[in-house]
Amino acid sequence: MTTYLLSRIGDPIFALAMGVSAAMTRIRRDQIEKNPEKASEITYGGIMQLGQKRLQRWWNGDFQGV
Repeated sequence: MTTYLLSRIGDPIFALAMGVSAAMTRIRRDQIEKNPEKASEITYGGIMQLGQKRLQRWWNGDFQGV
């Protein structure tokens, strides 16, 4: 019998949420280290918007690795 932490559906959702939050935290920290003068301008919302724009460009076939 398989043991789940939350539930059969809840465990993958929890893992996805933890992975996304860890990635966003790391990206924000890296950007603040590169640009300490812009630290107050680097927000999680801005990171999400950038990711959304890149995903849309990739989906449309416009992504050139930038």
